[in-house]
Amino acid sequence: MNISIKVLKIILFSLLIFLILVIGTGCNGIFFIPGASYGYYIWEDSEDNIHIAWSIDRKESVFSGWIAMDGEIQDYKTLDWEENDNIKILENNSKIEFNATLGEDDYSDEIIFAPINYSYLEFDLKINDNYELSRINIGEFVNNPKNNIFRIEKNYFNQLKEKPWYKIHPFSEFFKKLYVNKIFTLVYVFILGAIIIEVLRIGVFYNNKRKTIYLIISYIILIFIDFGIYLFLKKVV
Repeated sequence: MNISIKVLKIILFSLLIFLILVIGTGCNGIFFIPGASYGYYIWEDSEDNIHIAWSIDRKESVFSGWIAMDGEIQDYKTLDWEENDNIKILENNSKIEFNATLGEDDYSDEIIFAPINYSYLEFDLKINDNYELSRINIGEFVNNPKNNIFRIEKNYFNQLKEKPWYKIHPFSEFFKKLYVNKIFTLVYVFILGAIIIEVLRIGVFYNNKRKTIYLIISYIILIFIDFGIYLFLKKVV
């Protein structure tokens, strides 16, 4: 019985982690830990303000760049800004330039601005005067840009909210990889399920008179689960 309880705990823990990944972040903010997370984080809040924050993992870094648009910046403010950090509003309130250093006692900075009458936002973001696209996270589920200078459309964050979770990065990439290697994936799931069933047979079904029936039912369920995973991957990819 102790073995079955351990298996149940593992399954419940895995489900909990999965739910945290699915619903734990959103376009109203991105989860990151100043002093541990490293990079840029961009999102839109419920009042249509754009947030761009940056954080380090306890090593000094210089964050610099600009944000431009075809509209106008109605208002802006900075959070956790230091005296030596610089920000400028240029080109008739349509562009923000910044340069800020984070160090051992300063883990993160943030700019919040309200753009109006615009159709796109354009970003040029550097860390230590270099481009590190994998450290630029846009919206929920940490989407990374593909180009050094990149744009997001006005409705980008709303469109992101409307996407099903399985079509959003990193889940979409994960499911693509599983589907590309679908034979390995299905065999792996079947073997993992068979191991769980055998653990249940030893720990739960061993002294039960109907253990053979339970085993047959368990393997039938496993086959259906395996087939269901195949249909799911085929649909979402």
